[in-house]
Amino acid sequence: MIPTVPRVALLMLGFALLLPAAAGAQSTGSYGYGGYYGGYYDPYDPERSYPDPAIPPKVYEEGKLSIKVKPRQAEVFMNGNLIGRVDDFDGRSQELRMEAGTHRLEVRQPGYQTLTFTVRIQPKKTTTYRGSLKKAP
Repeated sequence: MIPTVPRVALLMLGFALLLPAAAGAQSTGSYGYGGYYGGYYDPYDPERSYPDPAIPPKVYEEGKLSIKVKPRQAEVFMNGNLIGRVDDFDGRSQELRMEAGTHRLEVRQPGYQTLTFTVRIQPKKTTTYRGSLKKAP
């Protein structure tokens, strides 16, 4: 008796044989593909691999900022973008992590004057800003 092979298996085998030809001759990676695709890279294809070993990764130095301003419900803006409330960044475990350098911050609350200040963040250090909002005239 001759064993029978299911049609699906034959179809898959035929598709697998056609796949490398459809990928083109320039593909040198595994399975006829190669290079960077879908968040992965092919370590067997040095021309298309990712990450590029010649380009070192960019390292970001970061520091922390603790904001102690009254009223604590006031909104905090960094470089023009809302980042939270004072209450979110006023404790030891509630510091704002940010890239080292100079940043412009604003603290706003309806009925109060806007408090604007510039802070310089040192790498691997915590900076504390203390202040209070003045009532609007």
